[in-house]
Amino acid sequence: MKKFFIFICFLIFSQGSLVWSQETEASEIGTLENCKTLGYLSFLAVEKFKTLRSTATEEIELDDAKELLEPVALQAFKMVDGGKDKEKLFDEWNMMLTDIFLNEYSDPKGYAKTYISDCMS
Repeated sequence: MKKFFIFICFLIFSQGSLVWSQETEASEIGTLENCKTLGYLSFLAVEKFKTLRSTATEEIELDDAKELLEPVALQAFKMVDGGKDKEKLFDEWNMMLTDIFLNEYSDPKGYAKTYISDCMS
């Protein structure tokens, strides 16, 4: 009877460990997807700001670019994990856009790579 009880405890512990492992892996995959999505959107944002700055006859505003990019971002957020982290991603996207606008980055690929690597660390 004692061996049976130990065996049951071992099985329960093993199952709990397996579930925890799967949850951790799912969380890491979700973080990777969120970072990649924001990185891709950062590429678009840097490119859009660069284009707007080079073609604008008057000073551009942050809200102008947000208005152009927001539909794309919202659609991307819905596609990532069914929109589960949509608000969090939207807030991060707004901070990213502000950073890009204020610092006038001009290398979309470089910014996106840096953003994704920083996000993952």
